[in-house]
Parts: sequence; C-alpha cells; structure tokens
Amino acid sequence: MDTTFFDIHMHAMDLSHPNLRSFIGRIHRLAPKLIKKTFEAPSPGKAEERIINLLTVMENNIEDFFILLEYFLRSKAPVPAPGGFISIGDKRFDTILLTPLIIDFGYKNIKYDAFYNMALGKPVVEQTIDVLNAIRKYYTHEFVPKPGNRQEGTAEIRKSRCLFEIYPFLGINPVNYEPGKMMEVLHSCFDGYTGRRDDLRRAWEHFPGAVDEVPGNLFAGIKLYPPLGFDPWPDKKSAECHDLYQLYRFCQCKQIPITAHCSDLGFTVAKDADAYTDPQKWHSVLGQYPELKLNLAHFGDQRNRAWLIPRREWREAVIDIILSHDTVYTDISCLAFDEGFYKGLGRLLKNHENPQDRLSRRILFGSDFMIHLMWANSYNEYLDRFIKTNRIHVKEKVLFCNENPRTFLFH
Repeated sequence: MDTTFFDIHMHAMDLSHPNLRSFIGRIHRLAPKLIKKTFEAPSPGKAEERIINLLTVMENNIEDFFILLEYFLRSKAPVPAPGGFISIGDKRFDTILLTPLIIDFGYKNIKYDAFYNMALGKPVVEQTIDVLNAIRKYYTHEFVPKPGNRQEGTAEIRKSRCLFEIYPFLGINPVNYEPGKMMEVLHSCFDGYTGRRDDLRRAWEHFPGAVDEVPGNLFAGIKLYPPLGFDPWPDKKSAECHDLYQLYRFCQCKQIPITAHCSDLGFTVAKDADAYTDPQKWHSVLGQYPELKLNLAHFGDQRNRAWLIPRREWREAVIDIILSHDTVYTDISCLAFDEGFYKGLGRLLKNHENPQDRLSRRILFGSDFMIHLMWANSYNEYLDRFIKTNRIHVKEKVLFCNENPRTFLFH
C-alpha cells in the first residue's frame, strides 16, 4: 500500500499575492473591524483572533512557508503526525503530499468605488515564481530554533527526512490572456507532462529555479477560479471561448487534473460570480469533454439562506455530476471543522451506498490551508480532526486521503 496522505487542496501565498479587494471580501468584510479592534481592544474576539492568525501566517516570507508549516506540525499540539507518521486505524502514512493551488488573481481593470478606483492587474507569474522557490527551498532547508528564542530560529541544510512531497497546480484565468497566449503558457508548462509521480519527483530534483526553464512535469495540474471573472462555458461568440475549449481539449487529451472552485464563498470580484461558479456550468463542459479529469472543490458549499436555512442545491448538483462521470471528484476543503460536518457526511455517504461505493470513491481530502484559518486555529487542528473523527469509517478516510487523490493526480 502507498503510505502517502494527500492534501489535495491548499494554498501558499503571502499578502502580496491576492487581489486585496477580493481578499477582504473572503474574510467576510471583517478587515476594517479587525484593524480597529486590534488597536483599541486588549483581547479581540475569536473571529478577530483568527484573522490575526491568518494574517500572521501570510506576513511570513513565502520562501519559508513550507519549512514553517512542517516545523509546527512536528512541534506544536495537536501533533497529527507524531514521529513523522499519520495513523488511521491500522494504516500508517509517512508522507504528506501537498498540492498548493496557485490562483490567478491578475484580473485586469477592476473598477472600485474609491478615488484610486482601478487595479491594472497582478501577474500570476510573480506568485508562481514565489511558490516554486518556496518548494525548492523546502527540500533543502529546515527550521532550527536558536536556543531560548524560537522567533530567532534559522534555516539550515536539511538533515532529517522530509515530511512533505509538494506538487503545485498552475493558476489559469482565461480572461487574463490575449487570444493564443494562454495556450502558449500551457504548452510551455505541460507539453512534457506525463502524469506519472516518478516524473514529477524527478522534475523537482532537477529544477534549477528559473521560471523560463520549467520542465514539463513541474506542475501536477491546473487551478481554475470562476468567481474571479471567467465563465467555464461561455457563449461561443465570446472572445475567450476558443482558447477555453482548447484548454479543456488539451487537459482531456493529456489527462491533466483540473481543480475548479465550486462554492459561493471565496475570492470574488465578478458581478456574475455565482452564475459562473454554479456546478451546472460543468454539465455543459463535460457534455463536450466527458473524460476531463475534474475536481469540483468544496463540495458545492453554499451560504445558508437567511443565515439559518441550509442550501443544498449545488451539493446535489455536484453529486449528480460525480455519479454521471467517471473522472469527476469533489473535495472537503474548508468544510470539515467539527463533528457536525463529519456526522452529515457520514449520513450522506450512507444514503448513497451502492456496491461500487461510487460517491465515496470520488471524495478527496483537502484543507484549504491557509484560508481555513478563518474557522480553524491551525493546519494541525484540521488534520487532527479528520484523523480522529469516528463519524466516517476508516475505510472511507483512507479512500479520501490516499486512494482517491492518487487516482485523481496520477496516471
């Protein structure tokens, strides 16, 4: 058995990467309150504490991101991987495979209701270089605290075993490209793509650190984010439709996995964000490209109606798509914060039981770290809750964190 625990949905970014307006919206418009209370109150409320926690993580040097994440997993309670191993039932995992999803925030000409009322764009290439360098540094360095002062720790050449294996997803926003340019990027990054784990591992072993020398197996997949202004299935007369259809054809042919945001929460700038994000859009895409390997992230999560009444339309649509297409998955990122979620998930799986376990074989474990810090205290806590919950069976946990993501990611 493969001894890898997969986190199929997480992010590595600092405060320079996201579009600030969409970032403030993502944290529920609490940023002005946070700033005010941070200076006025000696003990901010729980929501503000968590925002401070999130901002503290994002304030770190992005190059040290994975080094620090591993350090805290190994050293601060709860420790979900004592001794460097995660145990679920009688299964033991000695590696955590991370797929940091790069988001193309470079949405151009955003108009704001302010004096300085536009943003000319945030090129995704800069964020991509930062993430690639952070991964590269992780494989050669570790955090070693100076005696008596953890904050003044130093990074030294790694002497111990790496806990993480890291393969990023390239962020693509089709509306940010002139005709033909998006396909140039895809060919540059994926022409040599094989989808084999050994080839991805070898590419990282030989990556020189220059973005213009990216080998064909440096990225494990593609991240799409409709709420930032792109329609997954636009009118055939629209400017971006030709390249978008080429993207789907290219990914289907090479079996490159795509993770697409599928929740009405998230980074949002487009007025039609909900219409673009609605999973029904993917029915049309899959009708034309039925073998597209796709993860509809966040299980179609929606805000409650009037803050009280649960909405399940998108979740049911995601389930319908999964049961109709053999290459479609969903993940539980930024959802699994308490036993109530796992209780509901256990009930949902029981309601869809069948001899082939079709639904349980399409669900992926994901954390949505670092964004999930709005609702959880740490990455440690999110992993620990998944490991310890008894609301879903060990067999299902192993499917979610090992077997299913391995099938989604690799050939």
